Amino acid sequence: MDEDWLRLSLIEHYAYCPRQAALILDGAWEDNHLTVEGTAAHERVDHGPTDYRHGVKVHHSVDVACERLKVFGVADSIEEDADGVLCPVEHKRGRGAGDIWPSTAQVVAQALCLQEMTHQLIQEAAIYLASERRRVVVVVEREQSRVEALIREARATLFLNAIPLPTSNRKLCSSCSLKVACQPGEDLWM
Repeated sequence: MDEDWLRLSLIEHYAYCPRQAALILDGAWEDNHLTVEGTAAHERVDHGPTDYRHGVKVHHSVDVACERLKVFGVADSIEEDADGVLCPVEHKRGRGAGDIWPSTAQVVAQALCLQEMTHQLIQEAAIYLASERRRVVVVVEREQSRVEALIREARATLFLNAIPLPTSNRKLCSSCSLKVACQPGEDLWM
């Protein structure tokens, strides 16, 4: 991929916090209890290429890309019903500081990749929240313009080779595994 392509996971991180995404792009990463729990939840999802559940074919760990938006990554799973209708499903540990928007952005971007790859309209995507054992359905068309704007913003910001300023949202910072890399020496989380 060219250097100006964005990983789908980076779009999710950017929607959560632009500074976090820039630090990750720069090579920073630290695990905390939330990322470890998320990794464990993914191990159950990423267990094979295909299986069947309730008459639905489930493809796991599917590479996706969209030339138009210059985004790529791996969809956790893509469900295919008996009529061939596809639905990407992003699996998350939880809502990420209570906000589902970052996961929504990621799964809608996956749907846009699938649309380009299959030339099939992807009407719905879903987020499975393991901590709640519940599925949130996202109408792709409703979120498409907002997600495309986020992708353009993320590309413009992240490829400036400058790290955005820290957020002032203490709730985001308290859940972030990169809080030490983000603001070393700051005591914002007590």
